[in-house]
Amino acid sequence: MKKLLAMMLMLASVFFFACSDDEDEKLSKEETKTEITQLSTDLADKLTEMEQSDGMVAMEALMNMPDPFASTSKSNDKYVVLNNIQKYLLPYNYVKKSTEKSVFEADHFDFDRWVGTYTWNNTVEAWDPDYGTPSNKIIIIFPADSTDMDNNNATITIHNYDEIFIDYEYLPTDVDADLYISDIKVVDIDLTAVWFTSGEYTGEPTSLDVSVYLIPFEFTGDFSHTSTVASINFAINYDGAQFFSAGVGATWANAGDSLPNNINGYIQFFEVKFQVNIDVLDLITVINNAESYGTGEELLNAINSEIDAYVTVSGTWAADIELGMDAEDELDILFVYADGTSESAIPYFQELEEDLADFFGSLEDYYGDW
Repeated sequence: MKKLLAMMLMLASVFFFACSDDEDEKLSKEETKTEITQLSTDLADKLTEMEQSDGMVAMEALMNMPDPFASTSKSNDKYVVLNNIQKYLLPYNYVKKSTEKSVFEADHFDFDRWVGTYTWNNTVEAWDPDYGTPSNKIIIIFPADSTDMDNNNATITIHNYDEIFIDYEYLPTDVDADLYISDIKVVDIDLTAVWFTSGEYTGEPTSLDVSVYLIPFEFTGDFSHTSTVASINFAINYDGAQFFSAGVGATWANAGDSLPNNINGYIQFFEVKFQVNIDVLDLITVINNAESYGTGEELLNAINSEIDAYVTVSGTWAADIELGMDAEDELDILFVYADGTSESAIPYFQELEEDLADFFGSLEDYYGDW
């Protein structure tokens, strides 16, 4: 999953983009530049709003309180269930994998054992448990505002939860939970996952299906990984309107091959969509035989022929994305506009990459071991 997600991010930062599209309707150079320039501001605004949403603030308040499941268990127990619910509410946590030993050292969380209602009692600064009521879910009643601890206005209900211990970490396999503040639903998470328990991909999902509602955001994603085919799709809506989506597919000629023979997909911010299809193995062949091309221009043309990439805005073609050379004869990535002019795409993508890193983690973490 780590490598495939890196491929998705690669579509946005455009390390290897090129070629053309033949649609008749095209945006002007000025319109295209305006749309792309605005992306980083809009994306950063949405990330800030997501992190400061009522649901995330309430979850943070809950995480700073004593573990409701530790009151009658071993003194050193700290279960990961609430941490996993909080963690998988934000999209960037789906690609961040800790290499450190988990601080959560409790036994496996037994959902059936802990069903019941837990109410925060600020007078004694402890939980009042009502074990077994109800008998099929966990209800936690607590203050959503850490500055108003006498006001139990938040209720998180865990309808189902299961996990698996892999490589010093408890990873969720089934999460179904929601959070209300003053009778308003602010969080709903439904996640199922199957994880690799051994081998090269230990601790990464072989399949994942998730739906997250974090008012006013909704995040959906699915992932599948077999020996020769992998795909990943994510989308984030804001008040019912989609502002981010991405889909990537990769195929390998043979099980165990380190490199796919093809990567194809798209990444879309608001109305701006970047699309790409890369013949990876053919591209590598071209690069490995670079000395056989008479000029740098011939080599770039050969590389561009193995990659098809372009930008659309609201479904209208806006620019091709091609490899080229800058004024200092350094390799450049270009937007080629409808009027035939071009300019470096790198400044636009550098700014986007920073915002993507906030959403999905640092790119360097995922390219470093390729």
